[in-house]
Amino acid sequence: MKKGIGLYSRYLVAFLIILLASCATTRLLVVWKDEGFHRTMKRVVVVGVFRQPSVRNFFEDEYVRKLKEKGVDAVASYTFLPIGELRKKELLMSKIRENGADAALVTRMVDKKSFESYVPGTIYAVPNYYRSWGSYFDYIYQPGYLVREEYAFAETNIYETGSEKLVWAARSETLLSGDKQELIRSFVNTMTEKMAADGLLPSGR
Repeated sequence: MKKGIGLYSRYLVAFLIILLASCATTRLLVVWKDEGFHRTMKRVVVVGVFRQPSVRNFFEDEYVRKLKEKGVDAVASYTFLPIGELRKKELLMSKIRENGADAALVTRMVDKKSFESYVPGTIYAVPNYYRSWGSYFDYIYQPGYLVREEYAFAETNIYETGSEKLVWAARSETLLSGDKQELIRSFVNTMTEKMAADGLLPSGR
């Protein structure tokens, strides 16, 4: 009996590992880079265009932390520009230049959509250790159900501050499930890894 329980436990652990590995929340849809831009960013101002100050602040702080890990000097825009003035482009750019940044990283949400999908019912065997050998496996039916998933679609652009030229852009989708701060961390990690792969961040970190 102990051998059967151990085998079942191993299957359960393996299933949980697969489930957790499949829970990546952010996926890149489209990425574009100016092929004439060959520099790595040295000092970046991070701008998160969000309605809630708390979300904006955490988003920018997380980006700053991750970029600094990659060897980039980064500054959160909320430290010098109130949320109500984010849409004033000339003011924003002048403040970014005052901070000595060579690049501005701007992220904004462009859409949000919900999708419903049907998960069909399944029949699976569960070990039963309390009956005769002939009924060692019982079969259990799991009925089908509807799953509703909500996705946020974001646009992330990087501008060279001197010319205000767009040098990198990405569209992404994020599955809105779980803790908001964990979603932001997942998003920032996905973006910075792609920026590094595209040669925008210093190598060797």
